[in-house]
Amino acid sequence: MQAIITETQRATLLREQGYLKLNRRGLAKKLGLSYGTVKTVLDAPTPLIVSGKTFTAVNNFLIDQLAKQ
Repeated sequence: MQAIITETQRATLLREQGYLKLNRRGLAKKLGLSYGTVKTVLDAPTPLIVSGKTFTAVNNFLIDQLAKQ
């Protein structure tokens, strides 16, 4: 399965990374993804086609952060 990361999701992920004071390695650990995958998600132009695992990890993280606010 493949899914698409949108610009809004990427921008929110970057904002949450800054809010939590995480570097890319810390964010990768929190997401359960490799550093290379996180680098691609943050740096590649959007919309970005990613695997289902990557999409699920990013969305679950964003949902958890939204629930904490």
